[in-house]
Amino acid sequence: MAAVMLGAGLMAPSASAQEIQDIYVKESMGRIAAEGPGFTLKLTRNGITTSVVDEKFGDPSTGNEIVRQVIDLAGRTFRPFVCENGTYTIKSGTFNRAWRFSLLERRPAPYPERFHTGFPGFVTPFLGDFDATVTNEAGETLRVLISDLAYEARTEDGGFRSTAPIHGFVVDQEGEIRDRISLFGHFRSGPDGANAKYWIEDRGTCHQTADLGWGVPDTDRVVVTGPLLVFPFNSPVVTP
Repeated sequence: MAAVMLGAGLMAPSASAQEIQDIYVKESMGRIAAEGPGFTLKLTRNGITTSVVDEKFGDPSTGNEIVRQVIDLAGRTFRPFVCENGTYTIKSGTFNRAWRFSLLERRPAPYPERFHTGFPGFVTPFLGDFDATVTNEAGETLRVLISDLAYEARTEDGGFRSTAPIHGFVVDQEGEIRDRISLFGHFRSGPDGANAKYWIEDRGTCHQTADLGWGVPDTDRVVVTGPLLVFPFNSPVVTP
């Protein structure tokens, strides 16, 4: 299968973080390459690697520090991954994530308040890598590798935009890819959320939704992949 280019293409960042316009992802059946302001990411069936240049990550001129977290997945209960070739329950692993806030402002509707509480500003960008050991219904042990990215910013007219790609592989013990995760979220709106348009492109074999249990409208059929979500609200899905 020929590689699919998402966004405007895989491009090298310019010298100024303020000139960076988005995250770019190049996807094929067995490889993901992503590039954004101050970072690169490569994902194959063998593993996931990231490279971050702190002084170029997002927009350092905001004065906001880079936030880094490492989440240990062992001994905790997470939503399983539901895919065409199996349902995979997390047993152990890590979720590394880093982000820099560009603006400490609220996102427009339909972003719920509870999401803003967790991330009280635009993540420009968000860089996450997820590496977990899982088991399926037959008791097999497999590996799940995921890149979880986001870029949120103001548009030139004062609106809001978000690019939110999640890609990954479920790999069996023979090193073969059992299932693929390919979700690419797009959000665009005018000032104050006017004329908001949002959708998710799904090119993978893992398809699931979940009720976030937040008790607010439009959070009952959220597109997720295991414990990760593209947008924290119900979104239309297209299959390019």
